[in-house]
Amino acid sequence: MFLVYTHKITPRIRYIFKHIFENMLMINLDITNDVEIFVEYSGPKLSYSHKPLGDEFFIKSHSLLFEQGIIAQKLKLDFWDELPIFFFTNAKYNCPFDIFAASFFLLSRYEEFMPYLKTNSGNFDSSQSISTKFDFLELPIIDLWVSKFQKQLVSNFHQIVKRKDHKASRKILLEVPLAFRYSNRSFLENLEDFIFSTWKLNFKQLIIQILVLIRLKNDPFDTFDFWKEWFNKSSIKPQVFFLFSQSSSYQVTTSIFNHRFRKIIKKTGDFFSLGLLTSVKAQIDSKKQILREKNDFQKLTNRTIFDVRLSNGIVNLRKDYEMLYENEFKNDYSMGYLDRVGFRAGTATPYYFYDVSREFQLSLKLTPIFATEESLKKMNNPFPFEKLRAAYEMLPLKSSILTIVLTNGFLDPNLKNNNLQKCILDFISD
Repeated sequence: MFLVYTHKITPRIRYIFKHIFENMLMINLDITNDVEIFVEYSGPKLSYSHKPLGDEFFIKSHSLLFEQGIIAQKLKLDFWDELPIFFFTNAKYNCPFDIFAASFFLLSRYEEFMPYLKTNSGNFDSSQSISTKFDFLELPIIDLWVSKFQKQLVSNFHQIVKRKDHKASRKILLEVPLAFRYSNRSFLENLEDFIFSTWKLNFKQLIIQILVLIRLKNDPFDTFDFWKEWFNKSSIKPQVFFLFSQSSSYQVTTSIFNHRFRKIIKKTGDFFSLGLLTSVKAQIDSKKQILREKNDFQKLTNRTIFDVRLSNGIVNLRKDYEMLYENEFKNDYSMGYLDRVGFRAGTATPYYFYDVSREFQLSLKLTPIFATEESLKKMNNPFPFEKLRAAYEMLPLKSSILTIVLTNGFLDPNLKNNNLQKCILDFISD
């Protein structure tokens, strides 16, 4: 048991200390504000306060974890050896910055509760993030801090033994926003595609559309029968998220009454874990729409669905996660940027979301997303696999997971000679 002393125990302190010690370092933890109990304890311990009690392992605290509500924070870039940090305290201490306050700031997405600039789609602009400004967006910075902190603990307390089985893991999510590109769609939808391709002089798409409609070519999005082949030589088994909602003015979808589509979902559920990809409309009309989508999907699959991903990404952090929590989802896979590679919350380790506006931890576990198909295609890099491999090799903890999101269209077997597809095949192969 590791004991932590602090002069005041707050919900924020309980949350972040438990996450770092128990979820990331796998060390049992107790917290006290009783000086006598702390002094008498003979096991591994540290104090977290304004000043040390004696010569114990000490981390000087920033005010953030003792505050309530949203207060503007002054952030300045410093370094802990080679690692960028903020909330610097004093270079003479074991840890020269408040690792707990800094980690809480990133995990809670504190900056997204402050006024911020939005993109044209209404999302948080990643260029405004501290991780972009301080140039550590592509680093699992919290995991790296904690790994360095772990080495300090091991060197100071012989009772703590660093685990050797610290190998991080990889995860692939497959999302299906549209099951078919041309087949199994209405005449009007295909006519609209035809006119659009003609207007853009996209003759390649026109030819593919015609060949698919006269059944001389497979639909490029209908790749489901080839998924086993894709992951046949990999220990990674993808998790699949289906959009199961009627079309709206916000988004074109595959009809939930389409027989082929329903059969695909059921068959996929026999081999892979399923989750719900919510519609754009669900984030706008959340009270009724998301519950309808969840119930329809559960009725079709005959299973309770706890895993969810927002197809429009996180638009309003507090509102979106409150919506998922109230609809009894347990695991969210949206914590990332749709068009930018990197760790939005500064970590690769799954964690429970803390709502700083209500000072409350939700029973909703977030799995951070490092890259999406869109962000990989936007990279100015002919070999994105190298970036993925480098990011994976950088993960320092067993709790760290490199999670990548692809779509069903990406797994078109006709594209296996495409450079990006070959890179992903190499990445998932053992």
